[in-house]
Amino acid sequence: MKLSPRGYIVLASSLLLAACASDPDPGQGSEPSAPPLPTSPNVPAKECTIELTRWNIWNDGTHPDETTDGINAALQALVDEGCGRVKLPTGHYSIGKKLSDSYTGGIVLPSRMILVMDDDTVLQLRPTDTWAYCVIDISHAHDVGVSGGSIIGDRDVHDFKVNGEEGHCICIEDESERVAIDRVRLSKAIGDGVLIVAQGEEGSSCKDVSITHSEIFDNRRQGISIVGGMRVLIENNEIHHINGTAPQFGIDIESLKYKSQDITIRGNQFHHNRGGDFVNTDGRGVLLERNTMRDGDGNRYIDGPIIYWSNTDQIIRGNHITMALGSANGKMGILEYSHKAPRTNPTRNLVEENTLEGCSIDLMYDSLVTVRRNSVRNASIILYHVDGVELVGNIIEKEGRSYSYMIHQSTGTASENILNGTPYEIAMTPDAPFSNWDGQ
Repeated sequence: MKLSPRGYIVLASSLLLAACASDPDPGQGSEPSAPPLPTSPNVPAKECTIELTRWNIWNDGTHPDETTDGINAALQALVDEGCGRVKLPTGHYSIGKKLSDSYTGGIVLPSRMILVMDDDTVLQLRPTDTWAYCVIDISHAHDVGVSGGSIIGDRDVHDFKVNGEEGHCICIEDESERVAIDRVRLSKAIGDGVLIVAQGEEGSSCKDVSITHSEIFDNRRQGISIVGGMRVLIENNEIHHINGTAPQFGIDIESLKYKSQDITIRGNQFHHNRGGDFVNTDGRGVLLERNTMRDGDGNRYIDGPIIYWSNTDQIIRGNHITMALGSANGKMGILEYSHKAPRTNPTRNLVEENTLEGCSIDLMYDSLVTVRRNSVRNASIILYHVDGVELVGNIIEKEGRSYSYMIHQSTGTASENILNGTPYEIAMTPDAPFSNWDGQ
């Protein structure tokens, strides 16, 4: 197996300071819609179990070279026999074979199969000194998956003789399609729990990827990185304690030259993620729905729970966000970074029905956004140089004297907004600048 290039993902923590005015589209824009869901893998119904002794596989945590070679040979042989669900017997498997000075190879999954493990089965990477590895590699494959078990990187024992962050629990790469990860625990990678990276021509993507009912934690760089993904579902996972090297987000959409579109992220629990929980730098058609996000005891975010950049579009709906310590940007729960880039995307951003406790909605130097029926406690809704705003039916509850609706040089409409149980009128006419900095 040759080492393929991995996308470096670097996200500055002080981008808010660089935000400045854009040239927004004066029109009303088009309404966002929910993205399509991925197609599931289609594998043969035949179920098979790997015979450990036949393939010289050790399940006692020893002999990583032999075990890696044996599992790979067994998987290919069983797929050739028409097996679609391949069970790895219970055990602790030491994985990893050094293929070059820079890359340690792991289990390579062939197309048309799902690797099945029970809850007590562990694949653990041997201690390495290479800057890149994939404990499980899904490369240019289709109709493939991983179900159950734990996959553990070498974070605690890695030899950083060369500084690196491209070691991952699962790599989904090289335009792979119809991939399902379900009920897997992914931890201790020097990079990401899951890296999705297209690695094809400019504008290419991995397609139809689902990550569900899994726990992704204690990885250094990201929980999940999407570097070119089309029709991706991330649902009902717990993503936590991501920390160690930037960006340190639960989920990061950052496509480089590739394309990320139609991504659904819902029903997940995020906590104790050092950089933040979700950042979208360039994805289109993203649905972020019914997630819970909290900084966690003793954890102070660098960026914040939800960050999105200009020219992305997303529906941010029904999330529950709690901040105790705040971030380098202050207590901002939903934050838009403009980055000096004019907004050319005609699709509106929709922020609706979210509950924010101790943190604000903060949008600046942008256009085409609907902020609707959100509940904000002891914080503010801040719009600064935003055109084409629809501000409807929001509720702010706060104690004492502090800012509530902070709106400056923005255009649009406002109606039915509430402050401490009382209707709060924002003096404006359609498309006229808001002028009130509210200091109540």
